[in-house]
Amino acid sequence: MSREILQDIIDGFSPDKFTRFFREKNRSFAPRQESFTHYNDEYFSDGIKLGEIKFSESEKVVVCAFKANQPLSERSGKKAQYEKGKKILKDTQSDVGIFIFYDRQCNFRFSLIYPKAIGNRRQWSNFRRFTYFVSREFTNKTFLQRIGDGDFSSLEKIKDAFSVEKV
Repeated sequence: MSREILQDIIDGFSPDKFTRFFREKNRSFAPRQESFTHYNDEYFSDGIKLGEIKFSESEKVVVCAFKANQPLSERSGKKAQYEKGKKILKDTQSDVGIFIFYDRQCNFRFSLIYPKAIGNRRQWSNFRRFTYFVSREFTNKTFLQRIGDGDFSSLEKIKDAFSVEKV
């Protein structure tokens, strides 16, 4: 069912459709639409928090979507999107974020951002690694397989769904 929902999102993109996807993936997903327009800037607009998955008191995944004001491609804007996600995680004191950045052509980047504790410091996940670029012009096979079939029942399993190189 999750793959079908993702395919529907690819065929007719709307950030709101991800609510259904995350509800399907994890029954603990709490839709909490909240305007994040205060994070809008020259690169991103229409910021919205779609909801969150709370695994425990100390583990929470926030899900956000932003419209990219420039066309997206496999290579474009990853670093700026990553920095936006990190800022939101720090500001909201969230542990992990799934960020959806989309453009007017309905392409989108589906990214996982999280820090790891290294002693007293936090080392952030690699911005090049835990992300999928999705476009109607591609087959999106890896995305549909890994995310659609992936297990979202724990933080480690979500990380595993994102931890793959393009097939």
